[in-house]
Amino acid sequence: MAGNYGVKGVASSTNMPPNRYQCAYWIDQQGNFWVFGGDNIVGNIYNDLWKYDPLSNEWTWMNGPQGSANSGGIYGVQGVPSILNYPGASGYGANCWTDNAGDLWLFAGGTGSALAYDDLWRYHIPTNEWTWMKGTAGIAPVLNYGPLGVYGPAYSPSARVECKAGWTVNDELWFFGGSTDIINSKADLWSYDISTNNWAWQGGTQQANFIGSYGVKGVASAANLPPSRWGYSKWMDEDKNLYLFAGMNVSATGYGHLNDVWKYDRATKLWTWISGSDQVNEGEVSTTYCDPQVASVPLSRFENQSAQTASSCTNAFWAFGGWDIAFTKCHNDLWIFNADNLEWTWVSGEANNGSVPTSSYGVQGVANPANMIPPRGGSASWSDAEGNFWVFGGVGGASLNALFYNDLWKFIPDTTCFNTGLIGSVKLSPPTQTELCPGDTIQYPVSANAIVSVSPSANTSFDPINNVLNFFGEGTYTVIGMSSNPNDPCLLNDTITFTITTPKAPQASFEVNPKVASVGQGNFNCINLSTDANAYEWYQDGVLISNATDISPMINEAGEYCIRLKAFGECDLDDDTTQCVKVIESGNLYMPNAFSPNGDGNNETIFPIIKGNIEIKDFQIFNRWGENIFRSNAQGWNGTHKNEACEVGTYFYMLTVLDQLGEEVLYKGDINLIR
Repeated sequence: MAGNYGVKGVASSTNMPPNRYQCAYWIDQQGNFWVFGGDNIVGNIYNDLWKYDPLSNEWTWMNGPQGSANSGGIYGVQGVPSILNYPGASGYGANCWTDNAGDLWLFAGGTGSALAYDDLWRYHIPTNEWTWMKGTAGIAPVLNYGPLGVYGPAYSPSARVECKAGWTVNDELWFFGGSTDIINSKADLWSYDISTNNWAWQGGTQQANFIGSYGVKGVASAANLPPSRWGYSKWMDEDKNLYLFAGMNVSATGYGHLNDVWKYDRATKLWTWISGSDQVNEGEVSTTYCDPQVASVPLSRFENQSAQTASSCTNAFWAFGGWDIAFTKCHNDLWIFNADNLEWTWVSGEANNGSVPTSSYGVQGVANPANMIPPRGGSASWSDAEGNFWVFGGVGGASLNALFYNDLWKFIPDTTCFNTGLIGSVKLSPPTQTELCPGDTIQYPVSANAIVSVSPSANTSFDPINNVLNFFGEGTYTVIGMSSNPNDPCLLNDTITFTITTPKAPQASFEVNPKVASVGQGNFNCINLSTDANAYEWYQDGVLISNATDISPMINEAGEYCIRLKAFGECDLDDDTTQCVKVIESGNLYMPNAFSPNGDGNNETIFPIIKGNIEIKDFQIFNRWGENIFRSNAQGWNGTHKNEACEVGTYFYMLTVLDQLGEEVLYKGDINLIR
């Protein structure tokens, strides 16, 4: 089907992407589904980007050419986003990730004329812009492993196909194996660091078409390594462990299909074979509908698709459809794998080796137990927040070029069939905010399917309309959530304990030195001693002068000045304090070096001459033998000692004063007595 593009960027109920197989696909942080590229027929590949909103049931053509097959991309400048950029046509299982910031990533894939790109792209949803991040602008890949576990700008996994939908771990994008040319399959593990824009080889072998080293089922070992494969399924559990299921292995004996499940522990860097066979082309084992068993295993396949479930109490994963050997038969069976107890459960479709699985479309938009999706491989798949599983596109029939689809299906699980807790379960998480500002309320959303209680109940309330717990005061609270569904397959309750605190009010304080300075030396160092504050304002006589932590204002005019510090803390709390300083005029002191007490009325006494704010504390005269012959702090010496005139000659003085800053200063010298 040619589809209906409509107007770029405009959602419509009549919009529909054309048929496609092995497209890249994502789910964004708002729960919308995205697809890019893929084959319309074998060798005829798109590079258009589409978004589907499950709530409105509308498709939107977002980016890329309309219906153009095998179109080259517009790369622009590497690392620079542009509304004009878009990747070249890409199919055959290009790798795709959604990062923690909500951006969509696309790596490698192939074209109909020549396989294997190695370019890496990022798509930013809010601006509708692609950015060419790494790799070559065309088909010229270079494989460079580098040292194990080391990121570097020169290291590259080269071109890859058939390894789409890798794992996002924190700010790293991971993938395993794939194929470089649909002839050679790989068994290497790679990661890309978003922050540094570099690749690192993380494990596995550089050898192509590796037959695998299974070891003992269920036992981790450094010697274990999955066989090379492409067209596999993948999952990741809550602990960021990585899982592989099925895929195509190429060996000396030809193509082989797998049904093994592997777990990679990122903490120990060890692989464990946990389910399925260590042989290729294995059939199903002990399959009974709606009966979870460790012994049950889907038959070998590749280009089957997978998705995380919405389970909140079990690490459970979906696996759907795929092809058997040489594209002679595809499947429509849907399975759940429980990674906690290693049980497979067949939940829909035909789980057998029959020649033609049945299908029935029914009425569009109407769920019916009689409805059945046609068999296919290379589709896109998602799971939504309600636990439903979705499938779009793919190719089916008796050969690869038979039936290309653009139909979209939703599977609504029956939780009485399998104990995986896909819907209705209660999982509580600590509130994102635990600091309560005075007068505010912390709101804690509660699942609509939960019945909650809180202890202590003081300073709390529950809003049943919006399903929100409100907290008004600080303290340690215990919240118990119970499922409102009596048939909930998960544990029926969950309990969390958390503490809500109120921030401490800031206390403004500072030390200023000096407090008094003379004109020309008025540099006042203000050292901030405030507590529980994160921002500051300094004022001098009411005028804002700085937002720094400490200040050193220079004041050079005489007078008294008041410095105010205002300290700000959390929740807009503040405090202030003020200290005043003085700038005073400098004083001068002059000591005459001679006087003549001869009774003529001129220069009869000797005493320091002062100007300004200087106080005389002690004035002493000594003769040449060191004898103290005069002492005063208020009057001068008249040249006598014990009422007798002293002889002409040289005498010595010691003068102690308080200067303008209140500091004691000692002056010494000699004077001449003449007649």
